[in-house]
Amino acid sequence: MKIRMWSITECRAVFERVGLVALVFASVVLVGCNSEKSEPTTELQSDSSSAVAAKDSEKRSKAFDRGEDTTKFDITDSTITLKNDRFPNPSGRVINIMVTGVDSRLGDNMAHADANHLLRFFVDSGCVEIISLPRDTYFDAGFEDSTGLNKLTNVRANRGRTKYLAAIAEICGVPKIDYWVEFGFSQAIGLLELLGYRDNASSTLRVLRSRQAFSAGDFQRVYNQGQFMRQAILRNFHNMQNIIGDLAVRAALMMVETNLTYAVCDDITTQLAEHGFKNDPTRIWVRIKPAMVTRMKVYEFDSSSVNEINRQIAHRVTRLGLDSVQITEETYERRLSKLIEKAATDSAKSPKSVIRALKRPFEQRAWLQVSNLPQRKIYRDRLCGLLTTSYKRLKDSKSIETIQKYLEMENKVIEGR
Repeated sequence: MKIRMWSITECRAVFERVGLVALVFASVVLVGCNSEKSEPTTELQSDSSSAVAAKDSEKRSKAFDRGEDTTKFDITDSTITLKNDRFPNPSGRVINIMVTGVDSRLGDNMAHADANHLLRFFVDSGCVEIISLPRDTYFDAGFEDSTGLNKLTNVRANRGRTKYLAAIAEICGVPKIDYWVEFGFSQAIGLLELLGYRDNASSTLRVLRSRQAFSAGDFQRVYNQGQFMRQAILRNFHNMQNIIGDLAVRAALMMVETNLTYAVCDDITTQLAEHGFKNDPTRIWVRIKPAMVTRMKVYEFDSSSVNEINRQIAHRVTRLGLDSVQITEETYERRLSKLIEKAATDSAKSPKSVIRALKRPFEQRAWLQVSNLPQRKIYRDRLCGLLTTSYKRLKDSKSIETIQKYLEMENKVIEGR
């Protein structure tokens, strides 16, 4: 298959219209845890329309201050009841890809499975099923039951990826997981920015990770994530086939940890299209496992709604006193800076110490959480420079090549902005 490489200008045009596509579908799964960009809205709006919108926003704000539930946005589907007999039952070949958003501290190798979504591609039927699993789903994580730690999120952290994928297959009732994709918070920020969310990546992630503001807690959160994927796929599938092999896809694959290949993802995309999957909402659905019957709200996760939902989540969490101690960007940046400075001090004596300290932050793409782009680049270049020098001293050319390839890719992305 001959692939035409696009210019930076062409890539940038694609970035602006494709959107995130659920952080993984376009950017990782179709060769591309826990957003997408809405279709551009017209700049021309009547005065009366603007006035109505402003009045409605003011009304919601006042109602919210009174403690009323105002999370009412444009909804693609009405509030629905999840029942097993309402889901399609497609036939033919199926490819199972597990998408996991991991919660891992800076430099920490232990990864809790914070967002768990199994994407099932029924390639012969042209259908996609998204199975979303709450992080606290019971499963043996190797602890005594009395500890309360036997949860799906801890299986990944305590028993490793292989046991975790086996647990997913058992809970979902599938024979096996064919491929996997994992990414942490910094990588998610990078994916969002890569595909057009440079201004609201953090707030979009907060919406998709929030559970305290919803009465259904983690069930609503995981369902929100699944629905976000579904909506983004429906809006952007017609663009997906255009980006196979281009810079955005290459960058996304290099940002995450995955065993997917270009060939596999290209084949999935092609077969779905050939068997009728375009933007038909009946061909893609979200279900929660373990199976349950409950009512869920379905929000419209376009760009403007995400910003409004985030505002209301922040207000509600604060009003109800649910705020917990969180790592701010300033705190995170201090930790990253301290980590790099310590490695720099050790570099003269022990290259192995530098590698132990910085290898995992490199894999996490830790600098991507720094929103100030010039400062971010300083952290990135210093971290990668220290690692490269240490690998040279140990004559580890393979690791040096990995760093260089990633930097070349990221620099091309920056040039395209």
